[in-house]
Amino acid sequence: MLKKLSLQNRILALVSTVTILLMSVIVLFDSYSLRKSVEVTYVSQLDGMTTAINGRYEESHSVKDVQQIFDYIQYKNGNVLQLILYGEDKILASTDRELVGKPSPTDLLETLQHAENETLVAHIRNDADGIPKDRLTAPLKEDGVTIGAIELLVNTSESTDLIRNRTLFIIGVSVVIAALLLVALGFIIRKLLIRPLLKIREAAISVKQGAAYMEIKLNSSQEINEVASAFNEMVHNLEGRYCELQQAQKQLVESEKMVALGNLVAGVSHEINTPIGIGVTAVSYMDEKSKAFQALFQDSKMKRSDLEDYINTVRETTGMIQTNLFRASELIRSFKQIAVDRSIETKRRFMIKEYIKEVLISLQPNLKKTKHQVWVTGKEEVTLFSDPGAISQIVTNLIMNSLIHAFEPEDEGQITIDISSHYNELFLHYSDNGKGMPQHVVEQIFNPFFTTNRSGGGTGLGMHIVYNLVTQSLGGTIRCESKTGAGTDFIIQIPLMNEG
Repeated sequence: MLKKLSLQNRILALVSTVTILLMSVIVLFDSYSLRKSVEVTYVSQLDGMTTAINGRYEESHSVKDVQQIFDYIQYKNGNVLQLILYGEDKILASTDRELVGKPSPTDLLETLQHAENETLVAHIRNDADGIPKDRLTAPLKEDGVTIGAIELLVNTSESTDLIRNRTLFIIGVSVVIAALLLVALGFIIRKLLIRPLLKIREAAISVKQGAAYMEIKLNSSQEINEVASAFNEMVHNLEGRYCELQQAQKQLVESEKMVALGNLVAGVSHEINTPIGIGVTAVSYMDEKSKAFQALFQDSKMKRSDLEDYINTVRETTGMIQTNLFRASELIRSFKQIAVDRSIETKRRFMIKEYIKEVLISLQPNLKKTKHQVWVTGKEEVTLFSDPGAISQIVTNLIMNSLIHAFEPEDEGQITIDISSHYNELFLHYSDNGKGMPQHVVEQIFNPFFTTNRSGGGTGLGMHIVYNLVTQSLGGTIRCESKTGAGTDFIIQIPLMNEG
């Protein structure tokens, strides 16, 4: 419970506890001392009575004289409830005449004789009449020998009330002093400790929110000032390191972009080699056929069938050359457009579905190594005015992420890119039916340098680049939804007109 309180309230609670304990000790000690003082007073009174009675009794041995002394004492002191003179066998005198002649308590004289303190004191608090009393019993001696006992029964109401009033007074004064002390202590704690700490907290929150940092200037205790100074130095160091980190991260992102572009170049170059190689082979074959046909013509050995074979060969070969050159041209055109878009980062109007298909053409070298199928669905006429290079890199990174993480080598997976628009927003829904991700990976997937493929050379920047491109370059939002064994979905929402 104490841990939930603020620092100020915890200090005040602890001080209050200590104060209450000290007050309790003081009250108990004062009450005990006062009771002892009253008890000593009663004992002294009884000792005086005992001395006077001893002197009179030794002179006259007259119980009648003792009785007169008892009556006189009770008359003069209203708090004296009863006086009794015990003999060895019976009560010799008493303010209560009915007790005279009754047997004395057994072993009373022997108990007094062996008592370390000659006067026995008994406190009576729960009597039938409700009056608090003290019973004091002192030995009556003659020539050093105990021959009897004198018992004094005193009404202690006044002393009890005095002690109680004194205790209440002390408690009242202590409460007032404690309250004033706590108020003063609360003010001091607030001024010297809580307010400086709150200023440091506000500065920490401003740093967290990215606001321009204003140095903390405090005029407090030496310790608090040292904490504030250390905090100022820490923030300045963090700002320097943050700038360095941003620069390093920017360089890494650019490096990752160039690596992706290099992979694209390598893949497209390899893909172009195939149609060009087929074309070169076809041209060489047609060249040989042309030379053979020319030789037949020069030797005047050409027949009609030779002419027909040559014509058919030329038709088939040129068709093959035309097809493969057209394929190479398409690859080069797609690569050129995508490469330019990624390098210059300019905005233009384009049809998003057609453009994504061109991106997929450039990714064929990677896709053809797998058994996966990629589908692009949605309306053909959706037009986007934005940065096509950002779209290209987003689609490329998402597909490569699926190829690396979502499927096993033998899988026949499906990747779907669905395009839709609503008012002025474009919705790009990317999904794969791979193995999915646990929740803790989904929560960190856009964090820089987070990767589950560190051993395989993953940098953890691919999805971070996607997040930055969507949120900063395109001014949109992206979220990831995935469960283990249930595939992965990325829902991207960007404005159709990105004029920022």
